[in-house]
Amino acid sequence: MSNLSTTLFFLWTFMSSSSASSFFPTLRSCSIIKTRSDYVVDLNATNFDSVLKETPATYVIVEFFAHWCPACRNYKPQYEKVAKLFNGANAVHPGIILMTRVDCANKINRKLCVKFHILHYPILLWGAPSKFVGGHWNGKKEKSEIISIEDGKTAQRLLKWINTRLTSSYDLEDEKFENDECLQSNVSDPGQVDYKM
Repeated sequence: MSNLSTTLFFLWTFMSSSSASSFFPTLRSCSIIKTRSDYVVDLNATNFDSVLKETPATYVIVEFFAHWCPACRNYKPQYEKVAKLFNGANAVHPGIILMTRVDCANKINRKLCVKFHILHYPILLWGAPSKFVGGHWNGKKEKSEIISIEDGKTAQRLLKWINTRLTSSYDLEDEKFENDECLQSNVSDPGQVDYKM
């Protein structure tokens, strides 16, 4: 092993250990130390229809972006914050919204992005998954089953848009309880409801 690779190996080993945070507490919060999150589902032209056909989610948000776009890079952590609520193994509200993204800068996705009339980045589209499958969006707002989310530029604003649309009250601070499966359902048993008053 060369001196450089030995040094890099030891640096990587040290930075991966818990003792690194005592020496460099701020480095633990650096993006180079964090692992890539998988809250947002990456779609491309080859898996777009199949993933959306198979999702049990009622709704989907597709973020069309370009990896080179500064606005998209700035928006990514905002979108991830909301996706964390709905996607992944530890989602607080699973099965309601599938949050996805398509990189229009990748050659394989260009036709898909044209089909959805993507003229700027990022753009968020909302709808039932079945409306995206084999479909298109013409950029018009009236009478479309796919809707452009115009006011989703921050995590708070996107969640407010979702809450308004679904008449819900999701919050970025929502947490999954340790024993969620033990909590009783909010649905009453019709056989036990006394309708006589």
